[in-house]
Amino acid sequence: MGHRISRFLDETASSLAGVLHRQSPPHPNTLDQLHAYQGLTPAELLPEPPVPPRVTIRPRWNTNEFLCEDLSFASPHQPLCEDFRRRHQAEYQANSTVHVRWIRHLARPDRPTLIYLHSWMQPDFKWEERQLLPGLARKLGVHIARMQLPYHGLRRPAGSRFHGEYFWTADLVRTIEAIRQSVVDARALIGWMDETGQGPVGISGVSLGGMMTLTTACVEPRLAFAISISAHLDLPAVLLEASLLTRFRRELATFGWGPEHVGEYLRDLGFADLMPAIPKDRILLIAGRYDRILRPERLDELWKRWGEPPRAWFDGGHVEMFRYLRGPVHEMRAFLVSLAESNLGLGRGESSDDGSTASKGAARRSPTAPKSVWA
Repeated sequence: MGHRISRFLDETASSLAGVLHRQSPPHPNTLDQLHAYQGLTPAELLPEPPVPPRVTIRPRWNTNEFLCEDLSFASPHQPLCEDFRRRHQAEYQANSTVHVRWIRHLARPDRPTLIYLHSWMQPDFKWEERQLLPGLARKLGVHIARMQLPYHGLRRPAGSRFHGEYFWTADLVRTIEAIRQSVVDARALIGWMDETGQGPVGISGVSLGGMMTLTTACVEPRLAFAISISAHLDLPAVLLEASLLTRFRRELATFGWGPEHVGEYLRDLGFADLMPAIPKDRILLIAGRYDRILRPERLDELWKRWGEPPRAWFDGGHVEMFRYLRGPVHEMRAFLVSLAESNLGLGRGESSDDGSTASKGAARRSPTAPKSVWA
């Protein structure tokens, strides 16, 4: 019964997303511009940017426990395709500024920082800002820095019909540049956090944010940890299997390309062979057993190729990650405590809410279904 409910929810979410995608005008065919990336290594495609020279910090709210501020800085991303560089400057000015919501513990400024990357098409929710993120900060014992991904939130260009409209499309040059910009912006934020003494710094993300988390972990050795939720890195499989990308597939087919062409191109760029730049024990993979959008068998393949890092499952699908939120949060906390106990730079391990201390193998246990988000 559980897997049928999960399938129904994932397919319903995909159908609703399809309604939005049908409102989007035709996307340009940029296949003849893909030569701009050929012959480059992942390190050249996803370079370490300079530390942002100017970061604007604006107070947002505070409580007795937390201080919330908004950070912004110029994106250091430089498109490699000259045609797209001109288009980006002319049409996507809002996307050139990185926006971060930063929630910090007032009593413990020495806590680690977790950079959080959201899912595709996700706007800013008040519930996320005032409940989810403070709750995560409290439960995990970390500061939270939620970075808006390209074409989302305040980075949404004028005329865009929904958040993330320009991220995953058959305009493959724009899609590749959106991936590049996500990673480069995250690395710039990591560099600023590190330089200003906010470390150790880790990264975590959900769905699209989880994919960008995994990609960043393959090029950023300064990361203290990386935690992906409901994500994998097989981009051709995403294009082939994810019902969310039906519009993408159909439009790309009119250009004469299918998932197999995308796969061959990405293999030539080295994306299929990406390996972590941090030890596998600092990586935690969390996913739903019945995910119909980013399928668990693809995560299995990644897990084996990466040497079997810590992994945890919840008994749900892709859109049920928030229904089962307590389980993943428990696994994340146990994982971070185990890193602290192993003297891996996260500070001293803290006891859990019931007074017990998480074991080093806790991240491999299967979570249980919650009664409420933070219960």
